[in-house]
Amino acid sequence: MDTESSLVWNPLLRQYVVNAPHRMNRREGTTICPFCADISEGRIGPDTRVWLHPNDFPPLQPPIGEAYVVIYSRDHARQFTQLSVDEVSAVTHLWRDLYNDLSARYAAVMIFENSGEAIGQTQHHPHGQAFGVAIIPPTLEREMETVTQDDAAGRGCPFCRVRAELFREVYEVAANATWQAFLPPYARYPYETHLYPRRHAAHLGLMSAEELRDLADILLRVVSGYNALLDGAMAPMPYLFGIHQLADERFHLHVEIKAIRRAPGKLKHAASAESIWELWMNDSLPSQKAQELRDAIAKVQPHER
Repeated sequence: MDTESSLVWNPLLRQYVVNAPHRMNRREGTTICPFCADISEGRIGPDTRVWLHPNDFPPLQPPIGEAYVVIYSRDHARQFTQLSVDEVSAVTHLWRDLYNDLSARYAAVMIFENSGEAIGQTQHHPHGQAFGVAIIPPTLEREMETVTQDDAAGRGCPFCRVRAELFREVYEVAANATWQAFLPPYARYPYETHLYPRRHAAHLGLMSAEELRDLADILLRVVSGYNALLDGAMAPMPYLFGIHQLADERFHLHVEIKAIRRAPGKLKHAASAESIWELWMNDSLPSQKAQELRDAIAKVQPHER
């Protein structure tokens, strides 16, 4: 068994683990923002509003993978919810370009964000991340297995079916012309939210300009809604955000946001039953939490520009 490779195969779980020991002490002891330095040192133009920064501590290297930081704004102090729909739309367009680039070389493109010091965020300049990976991560692999099984059984897309089942039910928390957001009955976190495009599309590369703008709108509404829960007692809500997408046309693009705070001053931790056995415990009633989040989202209105 080669334990020095960046990708290590677990023969019992039949999945890979990434070894990246060089990331252990990244940026400790420094106060310099590497993304502000892109501006001050002239690496981006004066009119650039969103851009890619190569990850300074990439967990993977070609041909196994590539890693980037997606910068949302020139302003170091801006929070995601302070951005306008137009500004976040520029980010979603950049995500589409990034997907088109990385998917030509890698089996999976993971676009995600870790938001909040409570879950380990160390850089406060508004940003997300992206990995191109030569293997398909376990969750995407399992989802694709479901897609393949349903397709073989003639049941069609399972994601389209779930979206139709949840449409206009108590679990729908927000919607616009091309996207819908749900807090599903199988949520693992009390305020976990899933976003679906209304039409079947496998990945961001197939999204139109209207759909990318609507994605920006609904993302802002959901995250702003998190911060409005219980009259702001949950703000700022730490969250994990990820875009699920694959090149296979049978797959259905969707977004998952795991809001980590379960109550004021309390985080939802993945404890032993969850992190060791993957048997998730949700200490809440999803229909009730969906109502709370729907009411909170109704109170907020993202800035258009």
